Amino acid sequence: MNLKTILRSLPALSIAITGISLVFSLSSCEPPDELSTDVNVYTEEIVFTSGESAIMTGRVLAQGAVQVTDHGFHIDTTDAFLNPIVISLGERNIPGRFVGEVHQLNIRNNYYCRAFLVENGETKTGNVLSFSTVSPQVLDFSPKEGISGTPITIEGVNLTADTKILWNDLVLTPQEVIAEALLPFNAPALADDPTITIRVVAQGDTLTLPEPFEYIIGTWTQLAELDDNERNQRHIYFEDGDNFVYGLGIGMGHMTNALHSMSKSTYQRSTYFLPSSPTEGAFFSNGYFGGGSLQKVTSPVLQLDVSKEFWHFSNGNFTKLADVPVELYKAAAIENNGKVYVYGGERPDRSRNQLIWVYDEGSDSWDFLNPAPFSPLGSLPHFRIGNYHYFITEDGQTWRHDPTADSWQRLADYPGQIDEYGVALVLDGNAYVGMQGASRKLYVYRPGSDTWRTKAGFLEMNPFYTIGGWAADGHVYVIRMQSVGDTNRLLWQLDPEAF
Repeated sequence: MNLKTILRSLPALSIAITGISLVFSLSSCEPPDELSTDVNVYTEEIVFTSGESAIMTGRVLAQGAVQVTDHGFHIDTTDAFLNPIVISLGERNIPGRFVGEVHQLNIRNNYYCRAFLVENGETKTGNVLSFSTVSPQVLDFSPKEGISGTPITIEGVNLTADTKILWNDLVLTPQEVIAEALLPFNAPALADDPTITIRVVAQGDTLTLPEPFEYIIGTWTQLAELDDNERNQRHIYFEDGDNFVYGLGIGMGHMTNALHSMSKSTYQRSTYFLPSSPTEGAFFSNGYFGGGSLQKVTSPVLQLDVSKEFWHFSNGNFTKLADVPVELYKAAAIENNGKVYVYGGERPDRSRNQLIWVYDEGSDSWDFLNPAPFSPLGSLPHFRIGNYHYFITEDGQTWRHDPTADSWQRLADYPGQIDEYGVALVLDGNAYVGMQGASRKLYVYRPGSDTWRTKAGFLEMNPFYTIGGWAADGHVYVIRMQSVGDTNRLLWQLDPEAF
């Protein structure tokens, strides 16, 4: 708070105390009811205190014009005022209120204040008020991540002019200290640690921010250009041992019942055909898949012909299981401990479904849970970490379902742009989510801290979209296909901790 702000907030006859320390009068000196021809001075109030600053008001008391050669305030650490800080406001020729401001005080210290004026060479002093300065605090900073040179601002209160920033062990000087509350600076170049503990030192006090800053890291490597001339859309994908399986949906603009099983080491591919009608928009998880539209879906289609079949694929073999109790298009599925949970999706009339159906592998039967608080979609990110199921909604909300307790909790919002058919892959207890549509952005969700962070991207010369991916051995793998022209299909590998 500066002097102009305080002056604008002062009423005509009295002033509110906006400081955060207790102010009390050591000696009583109320303005007299009837003013004499003498000129007197009165210490009114301590209006504001911070870590190193204070603002106070006084009043010159007289019946008419005055000839004051100086007026202001004395500030000292004792009420004897043996070595005071003098706030000199200069000459004055009318009575009334005046305001003073002092800086460079010590934090957490007791001070005494009195108004003064000089008339005809004589110094007159007013009553004495006491006040205390307070401790600096740090509250937050933003952004929480970035690259070298990213502008960062630390937010706090009562920050002092000598404030420094510790960036791990590197000492930084802020560009300025704004209103004792903001410390702008730029992130230095990444050295040997991408996770930065930020501390602030103000008049010897060391204050630590609760969250670290994180450099955006990760290294992408193009591993292979895969041999495939089929452009897949609204398809399914999952892992099958050492193979990555993808297919069904729409291939080259037409419905297809082909599933391609590709070796994750040699990239050799075998093709298998579902012994049933092709579907698109089916739900899928860990070899299980079902539902989906039996017709190619375009936006104007208001009624769908939806399959209720439910299948499992492993080692080139299809096993037909008990039909899904309802017809669902673009439902979300998560396999967990011998059960397959099927969430949401669309009904044949394109209305949204919030029911949750549960398939039991042991009994080959279906049951249901209470409805979800929203309608999950299988085309939007969803994943499992431990026993919890996570979902991203169309407006970026993140929800967690505990299927054992059948309870829901909303978590930190997803930071990326919402689109369909990206990846949501779990590696070492964290989820790597993104690359929906043509986006090349990937984010990591850490359930322990309920935070999303950005991973480094990569360059693609032409528009690509995501076919699918997997995570293993400390790396994330993503298959991307060129969206127009040639059907180039590229396999990318991310080392999420490299820089």
